[in-house]
Amino acid sequence: MLALAGTASAIPLLPAEFSGTVTIDGNPAPVGTVITARIGDRDCGSLTLTTAGVYGGDATFDKRLIVSGEDDDIGKTIAFFVDGVKATGTVVYTPGTSKRLDLAVTAGADFSTDITSGVAPLTIQLSSEVTGDPKSWSWIFGDGGTSTEQNPVYTYRTPGNYTIRLSVDGGRLVCTKPDYIKVTPILFGDANGDGWVNQADTLLVLKQVVGLEKGPDSGGEQFRKTDVHRNEVIEIGDALFIAQYNVGLRDVWFELLG
Repeated sequence: MLALAGTASAIPLLPAEFSGTVTIDGNPAPVGTVITARIGDRDCGSLTLTTAGVYGGDATFDKRLIVSGEDDDIGKTIAFFVDGVKATGTVVYTPGTSKRLDLAVTAGADFSTDITSGVAPLTIQLSSEVTGDPKSWSWIFGDGGTSTEQNPVYTYRTPGNYTIRLSVDGGRLVCTKPDYIKVTPILFGDANGDGWVNQADTLLVLKQVVGLEKGPDSGGEQFRKTDVHRNEVIEIGDALFIAQYNVGLRDVWFELLG
């Protein structure tokens, strides 16, 4: 018996197809609006509107938004962007399917970053998300730094909580996020010094409190990482605070959220 050359993974996947309506602030998106599909951080399909408020169609030969993924994309979420702004509604990538998906966005300026907290120096990648066709961007990072790039990379070198402000086209659209970036001098809560804050740190502090493990010397960096209660004593409160951080009740400064 002859074996077929190649493997199943070498056969290109059929794309997924999408069509539907698209609105901005409840109004039909204008002709020329670009819809982009993204899996993870990779663009995997785009389409430019030729009819206001509608992309694709139900007829056999209508041009639809074609999303082409890879083998390991099956089951992953597809996000959709309208002129760079993330739309409501997501679907799971399923090759060979054709679906209707209505998209909606709110006009205005927004932005996101790859990370929002960490130890100084902290470098972040910013991504502006603005509807329409903006011509200029003005960023204020809260520590005296500024940028006019569309998607700048910026480094915070001093610990603190920083407000970021994005102004588009000379103030036509503005987005401000107070205390959006949190930068700490050390990795608070990293009691075991492995570079992560997790329940292993909670367990270690508990052992130190009951005398099963030797605690860090007072005044040193490891003591500062462990004494998140900030009362100059390693105690049960530190273990509690670290446990609360790990379930999302405290931020990187171990301040209560909400």
